Amino acid sequence: MATTALREEELQLTSSDGTALFARRVLPEGESRGHLAWVHGVSEHSGRYLETMRWFAERGFGSTAIDLRGHGHSAGARVFVKRWAEYTSDVLAFMEGVEAPAGPSFLIGHSMGGLVVGRALQTQPQRLSGLRGAVITSPCFGLKVVVPAWKIGLGRVLSRIAPGVSLPSDLDANLLSHDSEQVRAYEEDPLVTHSVTARWYTEVVAQMTPSLEDASRLTLPLLFMHGAEDGITDPEATAAVFERVSSEDKEFELWPNLRHELLNEVEREAVRERLLGWFEARLG
Repeated sequence: MATTALREEELQLTSSDGTALFARRVLPEGESRGHLAWVHGVSEHSGRYLETMRWFAERGFGSTAIDLRGHGHSAGARVFVKRWAEYTSDVLAFMEGVEAPAGPSFLIGHSMGGLVVGRALQTQPQRLSGLRGAVITSPCFGLKVVVPAWKIGLGRVLSRIAPGVSLPSDLDANLLSHDSEQVRAYEEDPLVTHSVTARWYTEVVAQMTPSLEDASRLTLPLLFMHGAEDGITDPEATAAVFERVSSEDKEFELWPNLRHELLNEVEREAVRERLLGWFEARLG
């Protein structure tokens, strides 16, 4: 049964290279049944998960969400990494630097955050061995949105000679959700970045093939979810990675009428209930 007494906190962390990271937390007033750790998508931030975090806290699950470097309130050039391993370092600092509430811990990654979480689990499993499970939603294992050839070529050149140069993302926010209020909130959010850097783009693309090649390294309980109407990341790429996952406890849910942001869709209550049931089934 849902409760209403919640505690909200802001946290400061430091990644391995000294980058200052911001995180926020929502806890139930009593003891937590489990801990949910959220990793956001590109250009967004932890604040966009507050409504979902409060929903889970009302049902006894404490949540913590990070702003990856270059996002939200964390330090770093906007949407930029020198190398992909910096995102992995941020997630490890997040999971190891935050005192988790009572109960089993689950790691959840969305979109680019799904790629970040997936690659961290594939490359650093020993550092994340304490997890009870992980959830990956609409992951960036492959792109559905069409990037113009000229922009791909320009991005590759700039990544070598001027990696910090920003290019407009030109993302159609209507691809995120059928809910017009959620689309408007995204467009008006001052912490959302509407450009990406050349190096960010090439680093993300470079992780897509190994995410599939290394899928068999994923052995912990996993739930993959994707919207069939996602026009940003590719549900078929998610299904391909899922098929190669070695875990004996794995589930893939394709939501037939939903777009990219499942937790901000018109059917978000059903999505949350699906997650809640999955977490509760693995509390024992």
